[in-house]
Amino acid sequence: MQSFLKKFWPFLLLAVLSFAIHFAGLSHPSQVVFDEVHFGKFVTAYFTGEYYFDIHPPLGKLLIAGFAKLNGFNSVFDFEHIGKEASDNLFFTLRFLPAFFGSLFVLIFSWFAWLLVKSKKAALVAGLLILLDNAFLVQSKFILVDIFLVFFEILTLCFFLLSQRQKRFDLKWWIFGILTGISFGLTASIKWTGLAVIGIIGAVLIAKIFSQKFNRAIIQKEQSFSVLSRLKESAAAFAIISISGFLIYLIPFAIHFNLLNKSGPGDAFMSKPFQEELQFGMASGGKNLSFFEKFKELNKIMYTANAGITGEHPYGSKWFQWPFNQKPIYYWNLENPTISGQIGKIYFSGNPILWWLAGLSVLAIIVLSFFKKYRRNLEPIFFILIVGYFANLLPFILVDRVAFMYHYLPAVCFAIMILSILLAKFWPEKKAILLAILFLVLVGFISLMPFSYGIPISQEAAKIQESIVQ
Repeated sequence: MQSFLKKFWPFLLLAVLSFAIHFAGLSHPSQVVFDEVHFGKFVTAYFTGEYYFDIHPPLGKLLIAGFAKLNGFNSVFDFEHIGKEASDNLFFTLRFLPAFFGSLFVLIFSWFAWLLVKSKKAALVAGLLILLDNAFLVQSKFILVDIFLVFFEILTLCFFLLSQRQKRFDLKWWIFGILTGISFGLTASIKWTGLAVIGIIGAVLIAKIFSQKFNRAIIQKEQSFSVLSRLKESAAAFAIISISGFLIYLIPFAIHFNLLNKSGPGDAFMSKPFQEELQFGMASGGKNLSFFEKFKELNKIMYTANAGITGEHPYGSKWFQWPFNQKPIYYWNLENPTISGQIGKIYFSGNPILWWLAGLSVLAIIVLSFFKKYRRNLEPIFFILIVGYFANLLPFILVDRVAFMYHYLPAVCFAIMILSILLAKFWPEKKAILLAILFLVLVGFISLMPFSYGIPISQEAAKIQESIVQ
């Protein structure tokens, strides 16, 4: 036990800090915050059975509702508008699971760094940086689903790396391949933007086929196989991940249809037979729709609804603004402060110092890759991270629809990972530089804490805070 504590105490401390930071003041504010207006309604629909429609798959809402059910939650609070008050217990219960996943995400992210470069220093730096990001903290403190998305995407890549380091077609190769597929299915079941992870996996598998250097970097073993054998393995791996992922993707929809068996506000989006089955328990022709008919219809309508989002929003932003932490989102404000002269506000904003440094790290790797002299010395793992970064940005580059800064969370994970690996190289020879940068990131995090937790502060202090995030 002593040996374990001596070896892993920094990561145990990281875990304690993560849970403390994410669960601190979780029920505050005991008012509806930003998109809790929507997701709160979706979650409570599973208790009333009234059909709702959302442009995203149902898993995230089901997870929150399932945990709430296990804790005896049965409220039908309507989440009518931002600022509507309810009990602390209601908000603590419904916010618990996002906060729990947010706490675990710090450790998963640290594990991902370890699997990439086998460096405890890089793993610890990665964990610290993601812990000190205000955007990940805020998005995991409320009834929102994005933290599930990034959690399962990074978990998918962790299992994928483990699968690639097993003896091909061995039992462990199959186990980790299936676990990769399960995690991929869970990712896609939160939001369709999670499909980026299969693109990353596909790119890595293709690179492995044609590059022996890249192949060795991924599996981290000296194995010499022909291009044909590598092609067979990559094709098999991709098939396993895709098929098992799709099977997992079906499950939340089956639960979703089973629980939402009454007519509700989402009826208007569905076909007449679908509506009639909700209203009367049977379609007009006397035949219930099959699961796959419902599944196909709902996914088609979700796609159409996603593609048809053309409206503007005052806090909407473009993908090229996100690395510079531009257009933070105003989530909540305290309209009736209990302390005279003080106001409370919550903003979704990244740690400005961290996001700028992470963006510069991505730019540095891209620039260095254009020069043969430096490209030879770049570890292949950086190219995986660059692919991961742009794969998650691509949907928002190609599609002209309103988007928000929180859509950057999956991409910025890879930028922060690049920064973490680069910073870890400063230890121990240039540890002063590393410690100085970590200190600046800590300052950035603390400076925005009042806007991350909604802590009441003076109006003068609030103006200073807003000048930082805007």
